[in-house]
Amino acid sequence: MKIIKNNTYIKDLQKKIIDKHKKKEQQTIEVIEELLKQSENMKKLMLNPLSIVYGIEKKRGILKEIYTAKINSKLRMYIKPIGEYPYKLEEIIEVELKEIDDRHYGEG
Repeated sequence: MKIIKNNTYIKDLQKKIIDKHKKKEQQTIEVIEELLKQSENMKKLMLNPLSIVYGIEKKRGILKEIYTAKINSKLRMYIKPIGEYPYKLEEIIEVELKEIDDRHYGEG
């Protein structure tokens, strides 16, 4: 698969991970990106045992075409196809980092 890193993703990666010297999170992101590149499609990625290790899962409901990967307890990587529905989950993937809102989910 091919990964598209938009400007927001690059800026968030710099601001939330690299500037704060979060080495473990940076390594996790690198491994997930490499895993995405090596996978032929999302179906094969989900069958890979490493997808369980890195918490890669498919969202449900309105966001059913988006996959997430757990970076740490408060940060998720959103993995989504580019284009219009029906998406081709084996071609181009766009990634972005999203923080979980404590006010919505609570501290624990």
